Amino acid sequence: MPSRISRESRDRPFPWPCADCCTRTVLPTVIDDYTAKVKHDGVVYELHLPSLEVPRCQTCGETYSTNAVDEQVSDALRTRLIFLTPAQMQQGIKKLKLSQQQLAERLGVAQETISRWVNGALIQSRAMDNLLRLYFALPEVRAVLRGPEQDPQLGTMQQEWRKGDAALFHA
Repeated sequence: MPSRISRESRDRPFPWPCADCCTRTVLPTVIDDYTAKVKHDGVVYELHLPSLEVPRCQTCGETYSTNAVDEQVSDALRTRLIFLTPAQMQQGIKKLKLSQQQLAERLGVAQETISRWVNGALIQSRAMDNLLRLYFALPEVRAVLRGPEQDPQLGTMQQEWRKGDAALFHA
C-alpha cells in the first residue's frame, strides 16, 4: 500500500526526498497491472488498473499515495460500478440551471456533499447515483422533489392516489 505524504511534498516538483531512505529519488513511476481493493457502500471491490502512475523511490522502492493516485482509483471504481462521473453530474446541474445548493435541497443532502461528488472527492452511494439519474432524467421526479416546498404527504398513504397509479404496482 502506498504511503501517505504531506500536501506540501505533493505540490513540489520531482524528485522528492524519500521518507524511508532519505534519498532524493522519488519520481513518478507507472505500475502495470495494479490491483487495488476498495471498500464502497460496505462492499470490497477488487479493481484491476492496467497502469497506475505513482510516486516511487528509485532507491528503496517505497511508493506514495497522492490525490492523483486516489483519483485514478476512484475513476476505476466509478467505471466498475457504472456510476455518474463528476463531469456528468456537472452537466446535469448545468442543463437544469440549478446551483449545487438547489440540487442539495431537492435531494435532501448537504451542499457540501454535492460539491464533493462534483469535484470527485467523494463517490456517491448506489442509492444516490440512482436518485441523481432519476432527477436529471425525469421532469416528473423534479416536479415532486422540491426540497422544503415538497408535499409532506408525498409517498404516504394519506396522499391521494392519482388514477392509474395503482396499475403501476401491479404490472
